[in-house]
Amino acid sequence: MDREYEKTTHNACANQPCSNRCCEDNPCSNGGTCTELCQHAKQKFNCTCAIGYVGKFCEKNIPFPQSCKQLQLEANNSIQSDVYSLYDPTTKTLYQTFCDFTSETGFVWTLLESFSLANKNHFAKQQFYKDYAVNQNSFKWNKFRLSLPIMNSTLSHSTHVRATCNFNTDGLVTTDYLRGKTTELNILLLKGKPCVTLEYINIRGYEGYNSSVMMAQESWHLHTDSYHGGDVCPFNSAKSGSIGGLGEDNFGYYDITNPSHRCSSADDSTTQWWFGEQ
Repeated sequence: MDREYEKTTHNACANQPCSNRCCEDNPCSNGGTCTELCQHAKQKFNCTCAIGYVGKFCEKNIPFPQSCKQLQLEANNSIQSDVYSLYDPTTKTLYQTFCDFTSETGFVWTLLESFSLANKNHFAKQQFYKDYAVNQNSFKWNKFRLSLPIMNSTLSHSTHVRATCNFNTDGLVTTDYLRGKTTELNILLLKGKPCVTLEYINIRGYEGYNSSVMMAQESWHLHTDSYHGGDVCPFNSAKSGSIGGLGEDNFGYYDITNPSHRCSSADDSTTQWWFGEQ
């Protein structure tokens, strides 16, 4: 009886729009979308599930980790640094980023942005307080950035920010590197050219601890200027060996570049910005 009914239904629907009414009461749970099926011999509807749910009726919840730190905790600290899929509950978005668990003891770092010098023009005028998502669903070291809402979510449970050079090829190298507390350097709000106290900064081997550094983000991507920065803020040791005249841009913008700086030594050199939590 059932087989005959299914056969009749299949033949009747074969050449006309599907209207078996199986989706009328939406059997799909948790925000799933129901689609009627008339061509299938047995299956009369299909549920397209929202992110984080599976099953015939989207009834099973498979939660994605909501941060690199949560991923580490769920793995009992036995996890390698790599690209992972995370879920942002604020925007209900699944995205990819690189989680660094090992380069600095006591820190878990979430990558916000990475780009090569060859792609500098794509980022030169993109301040961090602007929404400029790039490849957050298909991670690429040479051209990547999280959306502003996701960066804000990440900031809410982060204590530190850092910039690195060539992390994809060299790992963490503290020559051409900076790190500071997000309370001092909030890259999502910073505007103008303020002097900011950083825990550590190194530019071409010239370093400073708890130094006041000029960080610039106005009509350009966040960066520091190792030639002019020391004229207004105490950290000025990196002026030695810098490109003079218009100034030398470090960790972003790159209108004037110095091949002695690891982030700008070649077209395939990369710059990274991260949020970290302890």
